[in-house]
Amino acid sequence: MLELGCGLGVPSLVAALGGAEVLATDWSPTAIELLQENATRNRARLETALVAWAHPSAIVARAPWDLVLAADVLYERRNVDELLALLPQLEAREVLVADPGRPHAKGFFERAAANVRTVAV
Repeated sequence: MLELGCGLGVPSLVAALGGAEVLATDWSPTAIELLQENATRNRARLETALVAWAHPSAIVARAPWDLVLAADVLYERRNVDELLALLPQLEAREVLVADPGRPHAKGFFERAAANVRTVAV
């Protein structure tokens, strides 16, 4: 499983604690450091990586993915275009994108429906 823009990494932690093999990614070193600390404290085994969506070679090289998760990542307009460009490269069997109603989410889901099998949450 791959989490994009993991932030605090709650989905990754839950998946890892449930037995999934997880790679949690974010562009922010601080986010990755916090997730690693939380994983250690919760005895969750997962892998982390610094990955910017504009430079995704590290995660594209590991495709295909069984599951790609992204939660609350559509808060900036540029994220929509970058995520739409990235998702097909990951060759995921399933993509789950959770969004709390950010302004750019509607446009993302409309455009994603034509190119990627995406489940909106």
